[in-house]
Amino acid sequence: MTPSMIESFSLDTTEAITLTELAEFCGMSPADLDELMAYNALLPLPDSAPDVTFSAHWVMPLRTVAKLRMDFDLDLFTVAMLLDKLRQIELLQRQVQSLQALVPGSLRPT
Repeated sequence: MTPSMIESFSLDTTEAITLTELAEFCGMSPADLDELMAYNALLPLPDSAPDVTFSAHWVMPLRTVAKLRMDFDLDLFTVAMLLDKLRQIELLQRQVQSLQALVPGSLRPT
């Protein structure tokens, strides 16, 4: 895939990608991703044996932690913790948006 295809592909989180593709897209090695799976920080799709596949929603968070890893020379255990915190933040942001959608327009802050 070309870099522009990777950019557009990463936005479609319904796609399934292989370990090799995920490593290529996020700039980490397959061994690093295996270690993140061992820490249960990176979860493959269920029933993806024998070839491990992942949801494409992992691309952007992994790119983020890969950049932080390079910028701050972090070990993979720390990267696993960061990845977990990014997932928690994303979940909380979605919950806030859902709750905000329930507030009548006249009561929303401007």
